[in-house]
Amino acid sequence: MSIFRGKMMSTSKKDKGQKKSFSKAAMLKAGIIVGALLIIYLAGSIYFSDHFYIRSKVNGVGASFKDAQGAYDKIINSADHYNITFVDGDGNVVNEVSSADLGVGVNYQVDQVQLLLDSQTGFNWVGRLFVPAEYYTATGNSYDATKVKTVASSLDFSGQQSTTESQDAYIDFDGSQFVVVDEVYGDRIDEEGVEAAIIDAVENLKTEINISDGTCYHKPAVLAEDDNINAAVDVLNGYMNTAIHYDLGEGLTEEIPVATKATWFTWDDDFNVTFNRDAIGEYVNSMGEKYNTYGKAKPFTTTSGEEISVPAGSFGWKIAYDGEIDQIIADLTAGDDVTRDFTYLYRGTSHGEHDYGNSYVEVNLSEQHAYVYKDGQMVIDSDFVSGNISAGNGTHTGVYPIAYKEKDATLRGDNYATPVDYWMPFNMGEGLHDAKWRSSFGGNIYKTSGSHGCINLPKDKAKEIFETVEAGWPVIVFYTGNTEQDNYLIVNPQIKVQQLIAEIEAVTLESEAQIVSARIQYDALSDEQKAEVTNYQDLVNAELQLITLKQQAGLDAGAQEPAPEVAPEVAPVPAE
Repeated sequence: MSIFRGKMMSTSKKDKGQKKSFSKAAMLKAGIIVGALLIIYLAGSIYFSDHFYIRSKVNGVGASFKDAQGAYDKIINSADHYNITFVDGDGNVVNEVSSADLGVGVNYQVDQVQLLLDSQTGFNWVGRLFVPAEYYTATGNSYDATKVKTVASSLDFSGQQSTTESQDAYIDFDGSQFVVVDEVYGDRIDEEGVEAAIIDAVENLKTEINISDGTCYHKPAVLAEDDNINAAVDVLNGYMNTAIHYDLGEGLTEEIPVATKATWFTWDDDFNVTFNRDAIGEYVNSMGEKYNTYGKAKPFTTTSGEEISVPAGSFGWKIAYDGEIDQIIADLTAGDDVTRDFTYLYRGTSHGEHDYGNSYVEVNLSEQHAYVYKDGQMVIDSDFVSGNISAGNGTHTGVYPIAYKEKDATLRGDNYATPVDYWMPFNMGEGLHDAKWRSSFGGNIYKTSGSHGCINLPKDKAKEIFETVEAGWPVIVFYTGNTEQDNYLIVNPQIKVQQLIAEIEAVTLESEAQIVSARIQYDALSDEQKAEVTNYQDLVNAELQLITLKQQAGLDAGAQEPAPEVAPEVAPVPAE
């Protein structure tokens, strides 16, 4: 047993020695490998500190293991010695151009390549075995723009069918606000797209252009993300969100329809927003058609209860076209909500059924009587004398506002200067005033001894009216019945003469009084008035026929003497 035990102990010691020896050898071998790798890594790091990594490209040209000068030389040699091929989506060649035809060159120096190399860290070369490195200089490859344009225009892509046109992004109104509608990318190849694709390929020394990837397609010029179009939409919606409420009083209001307001703006190709005055003006005109009463005849019920229509004067509502447009633009530009009335060129008193309201001066020229109403109640009435009809100074009818009130005024005309105590002008030189020089008023005085056009009042009545009315009060001036027509005949007697002549039909001996009357009134006319009697020859013919009848009847021809200057010289002419 002892001998066996001794052998076992001897064998165990030997195995332990062998294992120890093997462990040292393995460690030595591993150390050698690691050392070798480290040497290789350090050597590579040193090498790649001034050489481009493996699988590196500079401006699309392979630069592996090249220093800056070597990479630059290769780029120069490659610049005009390659072709650019256009292929479709299936890889079929459609067109091909030579870089030499494009005037391709390098427009930078080796120092830009050196900057790229200096940015490279040598210790990263191992990683670049698996991940390629691509570098681009600050300045790309050059090309001849004229040659590129010429080549792009010469290429034939007629075999490529397009289905959709590109569309720019644009501004639209969606019913509540302005929005940007996205651009649309189409598939039509155009010269500009081809030119851009060639330039991209040249700058990066690409050798293939796939026309199906959209590079060569006509591209929208305006994109939805452009700052200008979005800024314009913000401005437009700022205007849309600014409210203008119209309050005309008497329960009348107006709100601008959103769709109408959206038409008030326009913008140019650079999306500078401006106001469309014509479109705003259309809205202003529509409000004018609804509310303007200026220049329109007024229905009126006289104090006596007669329903008449008073001719238009200078009283009534009229929205100021340019003034309201300017105010709308000012309100929207300010950006604050407002509640206001329209801007008026002329103003009435009421927006109700009658624009003259229930406080006014009624001037009845036929009655030569005035009535003053305040808040619907008659508070003053008086006889007056209006403009002299026979002198052609008749007071103008219509509705006019009292311009102002003045005490102790002097009224001046061509041949007069008359002081008055109370002066209330309403139509240019015509107005209400006292007439201390008159002892009577009313009746038919005005027809032959009236004023120059003003309404002459007794002093006490003029004072009462002066103290009651205010500037802006309407003065309603009118005739009733046939008075105005009768007055017109007074001013235009030639019309009556023409009517008298027209009434002479078949001439008989009994027509003598009618013919004589027509002659007397004709002879009383002025030369200007006589010229307007277009049927005067009919009177001459009637006179000659009457002479003939009297001669035939054996009557004394001297009983009526015809107009001596006419009868011998003018031959009878048939009446028309």
